[in-house]
Amino acid sequence: MTDAIVIGLGADGSAAAAHLAGRGARVLGLEAFARGHTNGSSGGLTRVIRLAYYEHPDYVPLLKRAWQLWRDLEAATGEQLLKQTGGVYVGPRDGELVGGSLRSAREHGLEHELLDPAGLRARLPLFRFDADWWGLAEATAGYLLPDRCIAAHLALAERHEAELRFEERVLSWARDGGGVRVTTDRGTHRAAKLVIAAGAWNARLLPAIAPLLQVKRVPLFWFEPVAERDALATLPVYIVDSGLGHGCYGFPYLADQGLKIATHGAGTPADPDTVDREAHPDDELPIRAFIKDRLPVADGPVRMTKICMYTVTPDEHFIVDVDEPVAYASACSGHGFKFASVMGEVLADLALEGTTRHPIGFLSASRFAAARA
Repeated sequence: MTDAIVIGLGADGSAAAAHLAGRGARVLGLEAFARGHTNGSSGGLTRVIRLAYYEHPDYVPLLKRAWQLWRDLEAATGEQLLKQTGGVYVGPRDGELVGGSLRSAREHGLEHELLDPAGLRARLPLFRFDADWWGLAEATAGYLLPDRCIAAHLALAERHEAELRFEERVLSWARDGGGVRVTTDRGTHRAAKLVIAAGAWNARLLPAIAPLLQVKRVPLFWFEPVAERDALATLPVYIVDSGLGHGCYGFPYLADQGLKIATHGAGTPADPDTVDREAHPDDELPIRAFIKDRLPVADGPVRMTKICMYTVTPDEHFIVDVDEPVAYASACSGHGFKFASVMGEVLADLALEGTTRHPIGFLSASRFAAARA
């Protein structure tokens, strides 16, 4: 019998396997799809990482640790995983985005600049903002390369002798004495501990929290600008209150990809097994409207599209918890990838010790009356 089975080898599961194996645990990782697949929630070529977190200041300690762990993973594997560009978050001065980012920055002593409307226009001259909008700028922000990040965690797990199995789909799991029994389409495995990090498929394996998890289909777009490519290549990562009922976020222009822009906080309900993975004209409309209104130099042809799945909880915060001998994470709601490095550490803690030093109490499933251990 192995020490720990990890179900799902995407963002959080690959990190959990690496941390567990790095502590000497005998690890079996199970992934339904092929190695390097793009069927989950971690595609999209780039993912934002930022510290002045408008969603809630309680995330900031986790983000600080995540940033360090991404750098540690780079050092351990020799891969470049995180590009620091700085970040700017734009909208009404007292709105959720700017106000929340400022609250997190002040509460945790993060270096930041509060940009008044004139300062905002000077910082991001290619954009058109409302006359009374402000910005929050921070240097400790940038983007991660998710495919490389997952591959690096998998490589590190294997370096520490984890056994990773791909294209082996988990059908069910059950408690078995003091441990667990996991049944797949290839056989049965037993372990003392179980980690479930199956992303958009978590509801299939975690019935207690399944009613709290809604999978959303989110289109991502890359555009070829009509001008100012050099200037667009020096942009920070950014989030903008579009004024159109949703926000948009984006990245610097990358010559091999284009200019990635996507809606922030949008998406339509979907089933992870039957999700429509083709982008359609209606998917482009809100992003094209944002570009025409806010960043007209980007109003060129679409170079590439991808469909991502976000698993969203009712309050849009993660669910990370332990119900011995099972630790699980739905570190999601469209803002989870940046946390994967620290979520791996948290899940290893919860699996091996039943607790963690990291402040995750606000992410417990117990905050929802519908969730039962």
